[in-house]
Amino acid sequence: MLIIDYKKTYHKKIIHACVLALKSGKVIAYPTDTSYGLAVDATNVAAIKKLYKVKGRNFNKPVHIIPPTIAAAKKIVQWDKAAEKLAKKFFPGALTLVLGLRVKGLGFSLLSAKSGWLGIRMPKNDIALDLAKEFKKPITTTSANVSGQADCYSAADVLKQFSKQKFKPDIIINAGKLVKRKPSTVVKIHNNQIQILRVGPISETQIQNV
Repeated sequence: MLIIDYKKTYHKKIIHACVLALKSGKVIAYPTDTSYGLAVDATNVAAIKKLYKVKGRNFNKPVHIIPPTIAAAKKIVQWDKAAEKLAKKFFPGALTLVLGLRVKGLGFSLLSAKSGWLGIRMPKNDIALDLAKEFKKPITTTSANVSGQADCYSAADVLKQFSKQKFKPDIIINAGKLVKRKPSTVVKIHNNQIQILRVGPISETQIQNV
C-alpha cells in the first residue's frame, strides 16, 4: 500500500496522481466527511470486482458512487423533484440519495447489487469531490474497511485493518485523523416519495422539512 501524505499545497498534484491510478484500475482509500472511503472507477467492471475483493464483500450488497457533477448523476439515475430539493439542501454533505438506475451496464448493475437502485453521494470534502471532478467519471464511495469491521477514521486505521489481508487498497491518501461521525443518512426516492433507510448526521426531521 502506497501512502500519500496529504498537504493542501500539493492538492492538485495529489488529485492528478490519484486520477491516473484510478484510470489504471487501482483502489484508493481517501477521506470523506464521515469516514475514509474506497474509490475505484465506477464504470470499470474489473476495478469494481477488485474493490469487492478488497472489502471481502458479497455482490448482494450495493456500493454508492460520487458522480463528478449533478448533471452527470442525472444521466445515471432517475432524478425527480424530491431528489433535486434534497440535493440542493444537503449536497455536498452527509446524505446518500438512492435512486432508480437510468443507464444499463454491468458496472452499475454490480454496484446496485442488481437491484436497479444506486446511491448517489457528494461528500463535503474537497479531496473526495475533486477526485471525481478531475476523473470526470463517477467513483465508488464505500467505507474503507474490511466487511463487517469498524469504519476507519485515519490512514493508520486503514493500514491496521488491511495489513494482514490478501487484498489491499493500492493507495491511501493520508489526510490525518477525521472527526468520528455516523455514516451518511440514506434516503430512497421513488416517484417523489421519500423513504429514510438509515439516519446519520442528517436527521429525519431535517429531511422531512425540506
